[in-house]
Amino acid sequence: MEIDIDQLPQTAAEIVDAVGVDAALRLVEVWGGVRVYVPQRVSDDHALVSTLGRDLAETLAARFGGEALNIPRCLHALRAVRNTRIRSERHHGDSPACLALRYGLTERQVYSILAAEDAPDDRQGSLL
Repeated sequence: MEIDIDQLPQTAAEIVDAVGVDAALRLVEVWGGVRVYVPQRVSDDHALVSTLGRDLAETLAARFGGEALNIPRCLHALRAVRNTRIRSERHHGDSPACLALRYGLTERQVYSILAAEDAPDDRQGSLL
């Protein structure tokens, strides 16, 4: 199932545009449903650094510094986007180990994502 980024809440789409799907997913997992102040300069001990890492926290600050972001709870939609990308990258030859490292998952999680694509849709009855 392909999720159109444009169908995400505006704030989520802007965050994805700034830092990518994976970082947006981490923000939603940690901060979804609350308002997060993004400072113009991120200190080493700021919560955004521990959530995203220094580089992505600085990227977020460059885009949203001085603003309070309402982080939406759109975890399901962002996971669907991530999973679609994982399937696509696997079809283009990336190994499950490479995908696990790239997306911060275990190989077992990657295999589960890939298996879910192959599972038959049991909601549809047989035509025969």
